[in-house]
Amino acid sequence: MIGVSPAFFFSLFSTDFTPSDYMEGISRLKALGFEAYQLEIYHRQSLPSWEKQAANLANHAEQKGLKASQFVAHFLLEATANPKSLLSDVGLLEMERVCTLLSHFPECNIITLPLAPFAVERNEILSSNFYRLLWQRLQEKLLRFESIVSSSGRKLAVEIVPGSLMGNTEGFLRMAKEAGFSSVGYNFDTGHAHSSKEYLPLIPAKVGNLLYGTHLKDNFGTENLALAPGKGSIPWKQTLAQLVHNGYAGSYDLEIVCQNPHEVEQTYRSAKAYVNDIIEEIIKESYV
Repeated sequence: MIGVSPAFFFSLFSTDFTPSDYMEGISRLKALGFEAYQLEIYHRQSLPSWEKQAANLANHAEQKGLKASQFVAHFLLEATANPKSLLSDVGLLEMERVCTLLSHFPECNIITLPLAPFAVERNEILSSNFYRLLWQRLQEKLLRFESIVSSSGRKLAVEIVPGSLMGNTEGFLRMAKEAGFSSVGYNFDTGHAHSSKEYLPLIPAKVGNLLYGTHLKDNFGTENLALAPGKGSIPWKQTLAQLVHNGYAGSYDLEIVCQNPHEVEQTYRSAKAYVNDIIEEIIKESYV
């Protein structure tokens, strides 16, 4: 199944997109032959309007035959952005509201929490003890998010944005072991990982069954760009082959940021064909 991340919608409508914009975007996705889409709330102030219109959006998507593969809680980036927010309860009540909203989307069983680039005040000095406290607090906060999400029958995935306190997939695996996560998984954002100098073909095997979803985008490994697959330096055949052969059964969701709204549909159409052709080739070769 090939779908799109929220980048499809904010490339069309800006990050101020509304549920009504999503409905228009879903109609376009249907015409383009996509099967899945990701939900997202980008700005905190948009939460009430999404709560009011969630049922209408869910009905529209069902009529078009598209499934929500995950919900991206972009507006909760602030929950892990700095020591003050990390040490607070910021985001927990909002996550409860997200879970209630998603009752209209029973097929959407993954909530992805992006981990913000971590920042300290210009003159703030971090001691080793304080760093260990922050690491422990991130574990504790993710466990609290996990409890809220799992109580709704869903799973929590983390999206590791470059510069986050978790760092990379090794940091995720370390924390998963230390904290004893039971249902916290990993959202494989190829652009984030590549620009963080990770070797992408290793990641599906490293993460295993904790790989819950994808954001497929390209860049040149030097800047966290969101280019169409094939337009950067990511080794796509090797990376996708590892996803296929390590049993990833979720949606392959494209995340391409387009500066010109008039280029969005053609860009995503071409990227869909590019990824689909590679996956078909991989599957065909496995039977030879």
